Amino acid sequence: MQRRKDWLIEQPPGVNHRLVYGLVGGLLLCLWGFVGFWSWWERSSTLAANERVLRQLNTAVHEQTRNVFKEAQVALTVASLWMAEHPGQDPGKAPGFIRLVENLRQSSDKLIDIRMVTHDGTLRYVPDRGQTNRTNVSDRDYFQAQFNDRTRGLYVAQPVVSRVTGKLGIPISIPAPHGGGDVAVLFAAIELDRLAHTFEAERIQPNGTIAVLRTDGVFMFRSPMDETIIGSSVAHTPMWQQHMGSSPGGFYHSESGPVDGRSRAVAYARVQDYPLVVAVTASIDDLLAGWRLHTGLLVLVALLISCLSMLLGSILLRTMDKEKQARQELQRLMLTDPLTGIGNRRMLELRLDDEILRAQRYQRALTAVYFDLDHFKQVNDDHGHDVGDTTLRLVAESLAKQVRQSDHVGRLGGEEFVVLLTETGLDAAVMLVERMRAAVAALDIPGLPRPITISAGLAQWRPGERAEALLRRADQALYRAKASGRDSAYSDLTA
Repeated sequence: MQRRKDWLIEQPPGVNHRLVYGLVGGLLLCLWGFVGFWSWWERSSTLAANERVLRQLNTAVHEQTRNVFKEAQVALTVASLWMAEHPGQDPGKAPGFIRLVENLRQSSDKLIDIRMVTHDGTLRYVPDRGQTNRTNVSDRDYFQAQFNDRTRGLYVAQPVVSRVTGKLGIPISIPAPHGGGDVAVLFAAIELDRLAHTFEAERIQPNGTIAVLRTDGVFMFRSPMDETIIGSSVAHTPMWQQHMGSSPGGFYHSESGPVDGRSRAVAYARVQDYPLVVAVTASIDDLLAGWRLHTGLLVLVALLISCLSMLLGSILLRTMDKEKQARQELQRLMLTDPLTGIGNRRMLELRLDDEILRAQRYQRALTAVYFDLDHFKQVNDDHGHDVGDTTLRLVAESLAKQVRQSDHVGRLGGEEFVVLLTETGLDAAVMLVERMRAAVAALDIPGLPRPITISAGLAQWRPGERAEALLRRADQALYRAKASGRDSAYSDLTA
């Protein structure tokens, strides 16, 4: 029966799901394209804005650092001039020099302290009360530099831990050729803990840094303070070789910092008049924290919209499928005989028009066959309508089984059936009709004690002939078959 329905109903054009997929896909493409563009734009804008902030902060740190070292240089120069003017006095015990040094210390807010070293390397404080306990610093580079013609003069030494106070500081030394009391070297000690207090409030929290390096790559200072890296060198690192060591200033992104491995944005500049480089950094993670939050929220919203879009698309597809099924069912009901499950008169009319057009276009044969059950009224009268209905169903099924997929079987009404045999001439149609009549006669119909017979009338389509004319000729042939005594088949052979 399903086979008969398949060739009974030509499926309507399938629902174009690609349109729905295209709409939903286009919406999602635009949505995620916007998310991607907005995320890229905000990230770029955030990094650009923070680059400006870092450059400005680096300029401020540069000036502060330069002022600190300038103040230390001025203090050393003033102290050296006093010693040159008082060559016969021991500066560690001279009240004038002691007052001068104390004034210089107070003017720097106790950041800079002046100290002295004798020719044999003995450290002396001002005032000298023996508090150094004759500590020897002849091994320190700030002392040795003043006895080397290449480094003699203002010398910024490596950070050292004081052997007297235990504090970490940066010594800046100059020679003292006219110093009394056997003084050979003056140096200003910049205490790093006091310097750290100044810069700690200025760095970008929580993971930003402010660093001062010597031009040979040695770490002089870093905020936040980490004494383990003070005095270490980064001259071998790519960031130094590609940027700080080869350029007077600039900005770059480091994928992995030399100290903590963090990805950082770095602004740096060489300190004017001093062999120093200042660098201000910010962690990329810190800079992009707000961007990540915004992007996460936007992605969440986009995911919700995407899920909603796909849900609506799915609902639309299901609705379209249901509409398609309903349309197909309606067409099936319109074109199907409800009793036998084969085509009805309307289906036959539609298929006959189509087959005539095809036969005319490709010059193919087409034969129409009228069938009529013999003495069917007597079956109903003698055995009841249930037996009659069963007979009609079994006959319809038998006829459908004998034809090809390209042929069409339909019930006109009552006990009349029509079969359209495509690409079949009259001679071949006669043989097929005889097999069909024999199959019907062989049916074992419940409730019917005798075989049922069937009469047939055949007519082959003629070029230019209309559907009504073809069926009329087949019907006339059927009439002759029934008039001849039934249980026979006649063909229309009229010219």
